Amino acid sequence: MNINNPTNSQTVFRTNLLTQTLWIGLILSIASYALLMWGETVSQLLTATDKNFWYLSRASGFIAYTLFWLAVVFGLLLSTRLGKHFNAARVFALHQYLSLIAVGFAAFHAGVLLADNFLNLNLWQVLLPFGFQTERVGVALGQLGFWLLFICAFSFYIKKYIGQSAWRWLHFLTFFAYMFISIHVFMVGSDSRALPLLLFYASSQTLVFLLMTYRLVALRQAK
Repeated sequence: MNINNPTNSQTVFRTNLLTQTLWIGLILSIASYALLMWGETVSQLLTATDKNFWYLSRASGFIAYTLFWLAVVFGLLLSTRLGKHFNAARVFALHQYLSLIAVGFAAFHAGVLLADNFLNLNLWQVLLPFGFQTERVGVALGQLGFWLLFICAFSFYIKKYIGQSAWRWLHFLTFFAYMFISIHVFMVGSDSRALPLLLFYASSQTLVFLLMTYRLVALRQAK
């Protein structure tokens, strides 16, 4: 009979997480090198407009959404029978790491707007829902989604203290976070009106919906 060794599982998990970290570091290094090589061109681009921080916020918001979507997809794969076709330790590591990186980009997405002189926001308007004077509901849903994502992402670090069962219930907040952020994208995101991004958002959310449906059907059949 085969019995999984918890120590070996933890070692595999840490090794996979380290591998993903190294890959991200390599990508960031290449990106930094490219910026240094083309620094003058980038500088000219940024000084050609007074909407630099707005563009940075839009770009980081799209990256945050994409990373979060991937984290949700990997999490759903782990929780369904489809997960048996993948390396569970590697998929779990990606699920955790992408969630944390998504939090970072989402924080930058909102925080960089503090430097925007046109919006003239303060810290509390960025952190607390309904602080914006325009698009209040759409922005508030994005802020609520961010805080739920933050809780879910960092719940990995308290899992051993609260137990597997409580952690799983806490992790269900991920679906609410994804729902709020998806609505935020369509209500507030000016880029969502572009056909390529509209198709991406629609297809990504359809995939999540199908995986969630598959999971619910599988749970019902298992009873």
